[in-house]
Amino acid sequence: MTEAKKVDSLFRQKGSAMILSIMVMMGLALIALSSLQQQLSAGLALTSNQHRFVIAWENASSALAWGISQPWKAFSDARWQCQDVPAMLISSDGGRVCVRASLRQDVYVLRAEGTTGEGKATVKLFQQASMKKQADGKLSFSPLKQGWLDFCPEADEQVCND
Repeated sequence: MTEAKKVDSLFRQKGSAMILSIMVMMGLALIALSSLQQQLSAGLALTSNQHRFVIAWENASSALAWGISQPWKAFSDARWQCQDVPAMLISSDGGRVCVRASLRQDVYVLRAEGTTGEGKATVKLFQQASMKKQADGKLSFSPLKQGWLDFCPEADEQVCND
């Protein structure tokens, strides 16, 4: 072989190796971008779920604040008495507030429920309160100090789920 052919052969081989290495780098970049896209999709789903939970939490908190200020009908049994919160006061599907006598003497429990926009998740918040009878026979409640809870305040949790 002549020297010119050897040099020409070497240049072709270097060019092929360069193209092959570029293709490998592009393949690795594609794999990296694909995994990044999967991570971003998972992060978006997590953020979306957290956003829905915060909405439900805020709806429950607003419902509890509204419910504590409302007059309630007098009741004698130990069952939940509920009122729906007007839609203009909270966002999404709304919420509701319920009240019942606690298992403890002279203590009442208010339970507020907030939902997400889709109505899937429900957040429940509780407020322990004392009762006052008004002149018209309705009941009003005032919150007990440190009586706000995000879990059932009763020893028997089934009481809060009825």
